[in-house]
Amino acid sequence: MWTTNSFPWVRQRRPALVALVILMLFSANTVGYADTLRLQAPDGKYLTAEHHRGDARRPAILVLHGFLQTNDFQTTQNIINNLSMLGYTIVGPNFSLGISDRRQSMQCQAPHNHSFDDDLREIDFWVKWLRSQGYSQVIIVGHSWGSQHGLGYVEAYPKAPVSAVIAISLVRTELAAAIQARQVAKAESRAARHDTSLQPYALSFCKTFVATPRSYLSYARWDDKRVIDSLARLQERKLPVYAVIGSKDNRIDDEWVQELRRHAAQVIVIEGANHFFSSVHEFDLSDRLEAILAQIAAPVNGK
Repeated sequence: MWTTNSFPWVRQRRPALVALVILMLFSANTVGYADTLRLQAPDGKYLTAEHHRGDARRPAILVLHGFLQTNDFQTTQNIINNLSMLGYTIVGPNFSLGISDRRQSMQCQAPHNHSFDDDLREIDFWVKWLRSQGYSQVIIVGHSWGSQHGLGYVEAYPKAPVSAVIAISLVRTELAAAIQARQVAKAESRAARHDTSLQPYALSFCKTFVATPRSYLSYARWDDKRVIDSLARLQERKLPVYAVIGSKDNRIDDEWVQELRRHAAQVIVIEGANHFFSSVHEFDLSDRLEAILAQIAAPVNGK
């Protein structure tokens, strides 16, 4: 059992501080408690997510990992842990990518039958779960391709209770436009012939993304124009999108930053940070996220 004898420095402080420390220790099993959710989706697959229970008066935060990764990816873990320390309820799901109970990252060369729309349905599953837990507002925080997923979700599900999207390292297409166009044309031709065979394509950081035409096209269609058009539509809806990027992210250039500034509610550039906000830039990112949330995450009903 915990006592003040376990923490000698506490005995030298005021009784009120002693009470506060004991309260914090015994409340660790409620607010801030972390566990793993494993729930069955309507299609029968088991979906998993890291869950941190926080202040129910605040919006819940859904943290989306990058392409083919899991919530264990270091950048995603840093975001989840730092946001949970601010007292928010966090759900960090793993996209199944067609695999029930998926817990490991997926290789580019693995057979890909899943689609972007499948991923959006899984996001909706977790948003509905949060609503069932009493949360009337959700904020989506995506890293890298998780940002595209966030944009895609609020467009495909306009009635979802999402109050804002925070897009971290929102990347542009990493292929030359001509190469991208040729690959899309090949996939569209195969799809038109009802060819469902697995073929190699280049997608994002994958030089060899082995996928069906449906799978490949669902992601490839989220090119630069699609992202900017999505931002513009959300701007018209007055649904704020906050973009946070690193000045040393080699997947982003000045032209892309200017495009983002035209349509995002705010674009924040963290000097020296790379795509993953490695090292000390983890803390810079945490500070910026805290500042953004202070603008958009006031307690529900003013409580």
